[in-house]
Amino acid sequence: MKFRGLFCATTAANNEEYRKVLKRRNLWYLLIGAAGILIAASALAAESSAQATLPDYILGVYSGFGTGLVLGMTILFVRNLILLKNEEKLKQDRLQNTDERLELIGSKASQAALKILLLGGGVAAMVGGIYEPILIKALLFGLDLLIFSYLVAFAYYKKRM
Repeated sequence: MKFRGLFCATTAANNEEYRKVLKRRNLWYLLIGAAGILIAASALAAESSAQATLPDYILGVYSGFGTGLVLGMTILFVRNLILLKNEEKLKQDRLQNTDERLELIGSKASQAALKILLLGGGVAAMVGGIYEPILIKALLFGLDLLIFSYLVAFAYYKKRM
């Protein structure tokens, strides 16, 4: 079994339902790609501006992040277009993505990643806060947001399911 993406699992029962799923994903890929273009263009505009107060390193990070989003979304978009045009590949991909084992593996992997993120983020906040006080606020805010969003999502799905 090869590695599958974080958001690949689906419950589509037939090719027509899976085709709708892929078309919806393609819309998201286009939106994320557009955000990447906006981020990269903003970084390039800020770099060419005489009023840019951000360091070159940060502008490079923004430019690279935006470019990475565009390239990644382009690859996924083209992959989905190829699947949509080939019925046999579409069926094969659907069957791989509807595997119940895949959902269980994804759930276990998400739990492990969440635990590692919480532990690593907490340690980074405590150690980083010694050297740069704003780090502890920023990292702990991110961890608090993560925990809060988990609790809200849990409550939502508990009522929904």
